[in-house]
Amino acid sequence: MRINVLNELRQPVGTVTVFDLCEPLISLEDTEIRGLSGSLTSVRTNRGLLASLKASATVSEQCARCLVAIDCPLSIDFEEEFIPILDANTTRRMRVSDGAGGFRIGRDFVLDLGEPLRQYVLMLEPQKPLCQPNCAGLCPACGADLNAASCGCTRTFDERWGVLSGFEASKKEG
Repeated sequence: MRINVLNELRQPVGTVTVFDLCEPLISLEDTEIRGLSGSLTSVRTNRGLLASLKASATVSEQCARCLVAIDCPLSIDFEEEFIPILDANTTRRMRVSDGAGGFRIGRDFVLDLGEPLRQYVLMLEPQKPLCQPNCAGLCPACGADLNAASCGCTRTFDERWGVLSGFEASKKEG
């Protein structure tokens, strides 16, 4: 997702611009974001633009138990600074220290939301997505989906866990 911000970089410090976002599909390195909708607010700073994104989207995942494909809704909310490498008025190279942080706006004065979106989506994705809270998962013996029907396999007991069979599950830690 790329937005030309040359006009915003030529504005005085403190100028606020709001962009409405509606993207059906954004393909990033390791994920696809579908149905992104929301708004991007940019504030002109003395160094560049402070971009605040408030949006909702959907990403595809696999259920951690039964491996069925599911859609996970996400609420994306972040604020990042974007610093241009060229001055918008003179097109001279700007001095930006390596430790300045933030994302860069390239020579074309296009603010690229791809990398910050990718990073925040990776942080927001559920670690163990489930198709339903009580997903039964797959049979460890034959691999059948236990949500659909019982597979008929006999459960075997591993004697190594026998020591724990007498332990009361109701005892609390501490």
